[in-house]
Amino acid sequence: MGGGILPGVNVSVGINWTAGQTIPYTNGMRINIFSLDPAAPDYGKDDVPWNGASVRLLPEVSYKTYAYNYIGNNVQFRNESDPVLIEATSSPLTRRTYSRAFPDEPTIGGITGDMYFGVNPSYTVLRTMDDQHIDVYPESIIYTYTYEIRGITGAQFIHAARGGISGFSASHFLATGQLSDTPSTVLFDNASVNVANGTITGSFSTFGRLDTANGFTVEILFPSNTPGSGIVQETWDVTVQINNGTNFHILIDDSGIVIPDEGGTAAGGWEVDLNDWNDTTVPLN
Repeated sequence: MGGGILPGVNVSVGINWTAGQTIPYTNGMRINIFSLDPAAPDYGKDDVPWNGASVRLLPEVSYKTYAYNYIGNNVQFRNESDPVLIEATSSPLTRRTYSRAFPDEPTIGGITGDMYFGVNPSYTVLRTMDDQHIDVYPESIIYTYTYEIRGITGAQFIHAARGGISGFSASHFLATGQLSDTPSTVLFDNASVNVANGTITGSFSTFGRLDTANGFTVEILFPSNTPGSGIVQETWDVTVQINNGTNFHILIDDSGIVIPDEGGTAAGGWEVDLNDWNDTTVPLN
């Protein structure tokens, strides 16, 4: 998609936000303006301010306009120059401890911020010197799930906790709102441990779940001097909890997890393979 169109008239593209939305106040918006006339060129612009920008478009041509934020949310894009196939994607992420136990599903990283997308289906530019406006109203296309795991014994020995959940979409097709057909596992980290209550809580953000089973897995790291030890991994089927499209909280009420005191310390070293604990981001081609 090319740069500015020199001939034409000025048109203001207004990005309009509503109460409760997290407005990206940096120049982190992009606008894609697709000509509905095959003979006229398209227009694309990065680094657009949060409230829009002025562009020059050809008069007597109709355009379809997309606006979306693209910085700081771990979202990448494919086919940005195609008004039908344009796709927002989660970044691939690998974790060997998870993949060894569940090798059959690709793994992706959670979305780290919100993503908004808005469309103006058609605007015909007039041959006039008067002000012209294309208005776009972005809406969030991200779903945030929270989780709580109760009934943990020995929570004081937990060093870190994170996990993953299967059966989610790795991408969102902006033009149609459809999700990818292939289920992926969302890997999440930075879970919070409440020692007094024996709980682990946290959240993850995603493009949404697919109509398939959802296995929710937690991985807990604890200090250990015993070879082959240092990680507790538990999985639950939470499909029934979240398959109605309205419940975004996962509750494991009585996990039965017991974290042993194996006498390991951070200074003495852990026998767990720390390379297995690390995530690896896989760049998209």
